[in-house]
Amino acid sequence: MAKESRVDVVFQGGMKFEGLSGRAGTTVAIDFAPEGEAIGGYSPMELLLASLAGCSGQVVVGLLKRMGQEVKDLTVHAHGTKKEIHPAVFTSIELEFEFRGGKLDSASVEKALSLSEDRYCPVWAMLKTAAPVKATYRFMAE
Repeated sequence: MAKESRVDVVFQGGMKFEGLSGRAGTTVAIDFAPEGEAIGGYSPMELLLASLAGCSGQVVVGLLKRMGQEVKDLTVHAHGTKKEIHPAVFTSIELEFEFRGGKLDSASVEKALSLSEDRYCPVWAMLKTAAPVKATYRFMAE
């Protein structure tokens, strides 16, 4: 049986919507304005990058823990380059996994990143068919 996901977005005025999670009951502000103007939430394309960073980060942390590695702190930086004409889709995406503290080795991190891309992160699997996704990592001092 197919699994389903559900979210609702509710118009809040202007270009702002409130996204409602079908599972958690939590909300996220979604807004749009021309470049350089203030917005009151994530743009839809920022949400897409956040989904990729969150999904891949969760997979990598889970895999590293199963490999006996200690993940103390991880920040995933996501950067997308968009076309200048509409539809302004991403033409490339970069993920940088920044680890602080813990006990990690490069071979385990590389394996976790590869498995995240190839097998376990559905957001990555979908996006890489539309735009190349490059992942790098680095270890930072505590």
